[in-house]
Amino acid sequence: MDKLKQEAIKSHYAKLVECMDPLRVMDHLAKLLSLEDMELIRKSQFISQERTRELITIILRKNEELRPFELLIKALEETDINHETMANTILNTYVCLLFDRSKRWQIKNMTMVLLFLRKSQKLCFLILEK
Repeated sequence: MDKLKQEAIKSHYAKLVECMDPLRVMDHLAKLLSLEDMELIRKSQFISQERTRELITIILRKNEELRPFELLIKALEETDINHETMANTILNTYVCLLFDRSKRWQIKNMTMVLLFLRKSQKLCFLILEK
């Protein structure tokens, strides 16, 4: 996973461990998780917080091409209103990290523009290159 996306998730790690229902979120991540991943998370001796820690660790290790950050956000949004609030908080942190990073970028012959639009309570990103 992209480092900024990892940082956005890790910024809210304690709250995720405290409040997230890992089995309900995992149900929305079937495209991302292997059967082995799901079995590891489901282990009966794990308490909810340990399952959440394991789920986050697995997601953070996934290849960016699989879009783990986006799928986690979508899974949180689809679980319930409390999880949706966590998704929005993580997204807001990611936007702040992107803005901070963009101030430091010195890219020749390229203009990076970040547009974010609030539509249907979802934050959409569009990066334009010139």
